[in-house]
Amino acid sequence: MFLAGESLFRIIGFDGQLIFDSMITGINVFILFFALSYFLFEPVQKVLKNRSDKIKNEIENAKRLEAEANGLKKDYEKKLADTRVEVENILEEARKNAKKMSEEIIGNARTEAQNIINRGNKEIEQEKAKAVDELKNQVISISTLIASKIIKENVNTANEDKLFEEALSEIGANAWQG
Repeated sequence: MFLAGESLFRIIGFDGQLIFDSMITGINVFILFFALSYFLFEPVQKVLKNRSDKIKNEIENAKRLEAEANGLKKDYEKKLADTRVEVENILEEARKNAKKMSEEIIGNARTEAQNIINRGNKEIEQEKAKAVDELKNQVISISTLIASKIIKENVNTANEDKLFEEALSEIGANAWQG
């Protein structure tokens, strides 16, 4: 039987040296696998894990920055809306002030116009009184003139009418010469 096993090893070409070399090669492969695993696979896995962690951190950082940007955007929009409201308030206040000032200016102009009218009316009244006084003086002087002529001439009624007409024509001439 042993011979049959020996012939099988010879047909396949297994001999003791080949089996020993195969076992040594297998052990070497196993040792190489563990050595590579220790020196190569673990550092590569560590690098890959670090890279994965770094990517996760960057994603989280990007999300945080996006949230901050959204918060800043909301603050900016709120400030912009507040500024618009403030501008509207300022414009409304300016409109009110402008309206108030225009009303004051118009009121002052009306008061000034009324004062001018009142002064004009006073001047007219003074001129009127002056004219009436002048007219009275002229009537007195004419009456005196008529009276002196009547006394001088001792005239009748026809002469009086004539003297009266002359006096009236003198009054008219004196009144318009002025």
